[in-house]
Amino acid sequence: MIFKSKNIFKMKKTVLLALLIFPAVQFLSAQMDAGKVNVTIKGGEINLGKKNNVADDWNVQDGRSYLGDDARVRDGFNKTHTYDNMGVVLFESVTDNKASGKISELQIYFSIPEPTNVTPTSGFTGKLMIEKLSITSSTSLETLKSELKGYAETESYMEHSRRLAKDGLYIYFQYDKTDTQLVKVSVGQDKKANE
Repeated sequence: MIFKSKNIFKMKKTVLLALLIFPAVQFLSAQMDAGKVNVTIKGGEINLGKKNNVADDWNVQDGRSYLGDDARVRDGFNKTHTYDNMGVVLFESVTDNKASGKISELQIYFSIPEPTNVTPTSGFTGKLMIEKLSITSSTSLETLKSELKGYAETESYMEHSRRLAKDGLYIYFQYDKTDTQLVKVSVGQDKKANE
């Protein structure tokens, strides 16, 4: 009888341990490795990963499916989904105080010079490609202009920022105060193209 009691205790302990470990493993596997985040902007598409074009319907769930559920969510003028360890923020538009389910802008931060309650806590370490150009924090404005053929430079609303547009998308490039280090890239639907 004592032998059976020890086996039952061991079995209960094993089941309990499995029940505790399974959610932890599931949580960790649901998070994208920050260095493996891959964003490609080409021909009017914004692909997260290989074939996840968020620009086809701007569905915020497409972004969350790729990046994971570990976003810091904040309500405001837009609902923001901040991926602190990835350097990425999804902005979800809000209409009549309700989140629309649609991405209004995707932001990629290479550095965080002035932290806010929306900015991620870490810079982007993944891969960002625009057309065939790999974008890093050291990509110069001259390189952007020479390599991104067919992009129209339009008026930007901020100092040290350049706005390019093509194929229904806008891309803002925010530089530091010396205009030598790229701080942030913001991408969204170019509503000016429809005007």
